[in-house]
This record gives sequence, structure tokens and C-alpha cells, in this order.
Amino acid sequence: MRRSGFILAFAALLWLVGCQEKSPVELALDQSTATLEVKVLPAVDSTLIVDASVDTSGVMQQEEQLYPATFLVNGVKTDLGASRSTFSYSRILLNDKKKPISGSGKVVGYLGLDVGTAKVNAVDLPKTMRPYRTGTSFYPDQNAGSAYTLVDQDNQPIGSFTYASGQTYRFVADGRGSVTPFELAIASPEEITVLEPKAGSVVFKNDDLQVRWSGKVGGTFRVLISSFDARSNVPVKPLLQIEVIEGSNSLTVPAKVLKSLQANSDGRYLFSFISMNRSVTSVPGYTGNVLVQAASIHNIQLWVK
Repeated sequence: MRRSGFILAFAALLWLVGCQEKSPVELALDQSTATLEVKVLPAVDSTLIVDASVDTSGVMQQEEQLYPATFLVNGVKTDLGASRSTFSYSRILLNDKKKPISGSGKVVGYLGLDVGTAKVNAVDLPKTMRPYRTGTSFYPDQNAGSAYTLVDQDNQPIGSFTYASGQTYRFVADGRGSVTPFELAIASPEEITVLEPKAGSVVFKNDDLQVRWSGKVGGTFRVLISSFDARSNVPVKPLLQIEVIEGSNSLTVPAKVLKSLQANSDGRYLFSFISMNRSVTSVPGYTGNVLVQAASIHNIQLWVK
């Protein structure tokens, strides 16, 4: 992505401060720079069932509501400065909208559907009972129905499963009940690695943040800036989303965007760089929208002062 001075035509960005949700704010740039779309994300509803944190799934809480079924295959790196973890993550989850789960006086989720034996490519996706976990509580004696999940921690392959770029991943299941056998496919984008800034760096709100990464981006590229609290039941809570409309391999986050961040107790934030290919489709016998995603995710912790 070529860089030059930003022409900031977004006085409305001031609306970001203290707001829960606003329309996207587009940064109007000259032709030699990236085109970005910045918006404040609504506060995470801590009463809803959480299936995976956004830094692992790449799917935000609002998208989980929009797409009751999600088929994911992700390669994830997380750099906290002093430590680094890598893993591949795959999931098939179909929520049954006819079987709501209630709590706190409202619907907080839905039971996951059993769709028989499931695979990603030729690798079995183990069927497990989903843990009943919300933003504030964990109920080990309760479950939220079936899900199919596979993780290879620190790139130690499980059953020959590990995320790789430029691959076609096929989700296959036998089907059960009203859901008949299905096969859905998605191609994975290249792996991205953030080169600048380094994890653990201090970022100053008064300065523009220069970002560079390696790897060609997929169909969608976004940066999520989240509060981060390792002691919380849901440690990552997205605050801002930056959608890269045009450009590749570098961008500049304007100081005005950083200044709009909600105050955090110790100044730690998680910046999630998510490159993904996505499609929205359907599964025979299932009435909801199905999101199919392959993504490369690099999370880095930064101190914003």
C-alpha cells in the first residue's frame, strides 16, 4: 500500500468518542494512499453465549447474530511481546434458531445442531458439546449443543490438519434430521505477518501509526483494535474496526483514530490484523445464512499512550 499524507475529510470522526455504534467513517485520501473505513463497534453484550473470541475466529459478535451458521478455517498468530502462540483453528457451527437458550430474561443463544460426521478436507472434525460461556460467567455443567472444532496448537499437526495459504478447504458432513449431506468450499488467503509495529511497542495517540505486513491480502482485510484484559472471561473486546478498501501491505492509522479509543486501565490494546476470504451461502435443510471463511489472523499487543 503506497503511503503519503492523509487528506482527512471526516470531521464526523469526532462522533466516535464515547459512542457505541456509528455509521462507517470513510477516510477520503489522495490517489497514492490507502482507502480506509473506520467505525466504532457496539459494546460486547456480556450476556450472550461466546463460542470463540474474535481474535481466534475473526468473526465479531454482530456477525455471529447475522450468520447463525459459521464454517471457519483460520491460521492464527498472537504476539504479546514477551510470548507468542500460533495455531490453526477450524469450526463448523450451525445454531438451531428453533431452540433458543434463555438467560438473564432474554435469548442468549441457540442450541448447536448435530449434523452427523463432519470433516474439513479429509480430516475429521470432532463433535463436542459447546461450553456454556458468556462474557461474565462459565457454566461447566451446562452445554449449548453440538459444534465441530479442531485446533492444532503451536503448529503441531493433528490428523494432518494445519492452516496453509492458497489451499481449498472443503467442509463436508453427513447431515442429520432436516439437514441433508452437504459440502462447502473456500480458498485460503496468503498468511500475513505484521512487520511494523513490533508486538509490545508503545504507540502514542498524538502520532500516526505506520503499519506494514507481509503477504498478499485476501478478499477482505480489516484491523480490529480491542481492549485486552487477560483476567476477563472474554479478554478481547473490539472497540474500533478499520476496513481497508484499497491497497496492500501497508497503511497509516491516523492519530485522530487512536485518540478516539476508549480509555483502558493500563493502556494495553490488542490489534488484530485479519485477512480473509468469505462467502455467504446455504446448507440444504437449514434455514439460516451460512458464513464460510478462511482467514489469516495476526494479533499483536500494543501499549497506546
